[in-house]
Amino acid sequence: MAGFRRGKPDPQQPGRPRRGVALDGAVPLLAAGRAALAPWVGVLGSALGLVGAAATVGVAAPLSAALGTRTAPASSAPVLGAQVSQVPESVRRDLEAGRYWSASRALEDHLAPVASASVADRIDLADAHAGWENWRGAVDALAAGRPDTDNAPARYWYVLGTALHRLDDPEAAAEALARFVASASVGAPEAIAARSRLIRMDAEAGAEALAAAVAELRALSPTVAGWTALEAARARAEAGDAAAVAPLLALVGDTDARSRGWRLEMDAWSSAGDTAQALEALAAVRRAGDAPDAVALLGREWRYRRALGDDEGAVQAMKGVLARSTRGTAAKDAALALWERRGANGLDTDELRRVATALGNGREYGAAVRAWRAVQSAGVALAESERMALARALNGSRDRNGAVELYRELSGSADPAVGARALRAWADIRRVQGRRQDLATLEDRLVERFPGSAEALDVVFFRADDDHDADRLPQAMDRYRRVVSMSPSADRAGLARMRWGQIHFSNGELEAAAEVYRGYLADFPNGRRWEEASFWGARAARTVGDTAWAAAATARLRDESPLSYYVAIGGDADDVLAALPEGPALPDPAWLSWELQVLALLEKAGLDEGAAAHAEALVAAVWESDDVLLRLAGAFVREGRARQGINLGWELRRRGRAWDRRMLEVVFPFPWSDLVKARADELELDPYLLAAIARQESAFQADVVSAAGAVGLMQVMPATGDELARKVGPRRFRNEFLSVPELNVHLGAAYLADLLRRYDGDIPLVLSAYNAGPTRANRWRRLPQAGDPLRFTERIPFRETRDYVKNVTRNRVLYRWLHGSRS
Repeated sequence: MAGFRRGKPDPQQPGRPRRGVALDGAVPLLAAGRAALAPWVGVLGSALGLVGAAATVGVAAPLSAALGTRTAPASSAPVLGAQVSQVPESVRRDLEAGRYWSASRALEDHLAPVASASVADRIDLADAHAGWENWRGAVDALAAGRPDTDNAPARYWYVLGTALHRLDDPEAAAEALARFVASASVGAPEAIAARSRLIRMDAEAGAEALAAAVAELRALSPTVAGWTALEAARARAEAGDAAAVAPLLALVGDTDARSRGWRLEMDAWSSAGDTAQALEALAAVRRAGDAPDAVALLGREWRYRRALGDDEGAVQAMKGVLARSTRGTAAKDAALALWERRGANGLDTDELRRVATALGNGREYGAAVRAWRAVQSAGVALAESERMALARALNGSRDRNGAVELYRELSGSADPAVGARALRAWADIRRVQGRRQDLATLEDRLVERFPGSAEALDVVFFRADDDHDADRLPQAMDRYRRVVSMSPSADRAGLARMRWGQIHFSNGELEAAAEVYRGYLADFPNGRRWEEASFWGARAARTVGDTAWAAAATARLRDESPLSYYVAIGGDADDVLAALPEGPALPDPAWLSWELQVLALLEKAGLDEGAAAHAEALVAAVWESDDVLLRLAGAFVREGRARQGINLGWELRRRGRAWDRRMLEVVFPFPWSDLVKARADELELDPYLLAAIARQESAFQADVVSAAGAVGLMQVMPATGDELARKVGPRRFRNEFLSVPELNVHLGAAYLADLLRRYDGDIPLVLSAYNAGPTRANRWRRLPQAGDPLRFTERIPFRETRDYVKNVTRNRVLYRWLHGSRS
């Protein structure tokens, strides 16, 4: 739903955009003027009466962030006129560190009874509750004892209004925020942010005079006003209020923001049920050349024309979509509609091909089969690639016999891109069917006919891997050698060489091991695995007395890859890091400081799309200057965009910029360091191990969600978080808690501590379990190499987990050196 994005995550960790609900009946405060405050006592009083209600936890982050602070509680913002609170220094430190859950519990005890506490203390308590997204707790803290709200400081209304909005009490929320705007300094960032939020709330409520309110805001901040206008226009478009959309869009000055509003007027007419006007608006957009995406425009056009009964026009627009793309949802929808409208009639063979391709790409396999059959019925011979697409569609539609018949024919192709893939797909069907003998026969045929193909290499490599797992080392070595002979430069061949060398280590054949690694480096001195070959080759060579080669290989590692895992485990990392230069002092230019303030203001207003676009524009503006790009990367890290800063740091490395201390601090930052260190101290954990995991898991992005559903800084799975919360808190666990940095680290650290106990502190096993799960780690700990942590790491079967363990191990060394003791 388009509209007001509720809540403002902490600026240190920008969060997911949150979209609100329609605020039916909300008072159009800014549009109607300050007279709208008249009914405040009744509406807001009822909201404050909900003191005894059950706690409700939302999904945004600290309100203190919305009030302009980075790590300190909101009461430190003097522009809002708050009284100085009298809370213990320990609680103050927790607030400053972002430990809001801990602070809220301590403050509840310290202030009891809360009803007798000062307004300033209750505002601090409300901030603490809001920090861990306990919005009901925030409202209850402010309402305790029926305070004298006539004399409350401005910040009281800001905190209350934001919390009420998160509790879906829009009318009371709007009145509280309007009270704040009326009493705060007009140009204060918090007041500008509140005005933006009120306009968007008014837009969702259907208020009038929105353009006038935006124009008033534009005098304070054109950038905030533009993105506010865009959000308001989206809300009115969804409501079908086409008359309100154009005046709002006219106030959008930012080019990027304007480019995102091209569809809104037609969407408004469509929502209002006036499809003819929507089509006219679409034509106007086309004439003006404002649509950046022709496929999206055509996707709307065919739907409008079909609704108006213009069947031929709709068909032409559908064909236009497919002429431009056969991938994506728009292509799939157009292909389905075109097939439904015309089938095989009225489409030439090229059009049928595009329909069939789009349906197959969109996994509409049954329809794709029928379309491909229609092409054949027209007397057209399908190309091999098209027959592969038909076979895939047959398999996807569960016609496995039909798919096998076609794959059998295609397996005779001399083209490995066809023949090898057909054999692989045929074999995979037999695997699914449980026909193991047929599977083995087909894989043997694949290796015999296409020995240099990636599919054949995989067959031989994984057979070697099975032998290796079962400790059938001679058979494994023979197969690894075969992989190398089949395609020496392939990635699988490089890994096979590394495994082959490790088998020699297992057998105590260190001279043979050294020869394997030397041979790899001779063939591929800059190959993907040169670091691994250098480390293990040097280890073997040194043992057999070839100290000169070992020293040269080790020196190359230090010189060319000082931050590699292999330098970290080689024991030389401190010396290598200490030799790095500090790097030049590069102060931010004045214009950059100003633009960062604009970025912070967009974040404060909850205009997440605008903030992201502004950050991208900053990157584009300085892209050609390495020095300024480094300054921007550092600023992003400081301002809560650690992931973006890290990525810019790696971009500079790709350009050839040498490592120095300043580059290291950008690429390996430590946001939330106080929070992490405090939790590590509670559990007697190494804080730099926690930091190393968070850096690898999320790049310190608090709201990131993986494809598997893991959430937050330490990527905790919701089920794991729920189980842990029953033991260590917080009570009444919600999945949204995992986006709160404190709670994510609280639970993630508890999980790590449990794994350390379970695996007796064996770090590679612990990290394997953290990444791939304890079930796999338990299986892997039975591998012969498990007794040697370094060799076990190389033997981890999953590449993702193997790389994960190496990266976290490297990160831990770097974090200890950068952010801790250098001894």
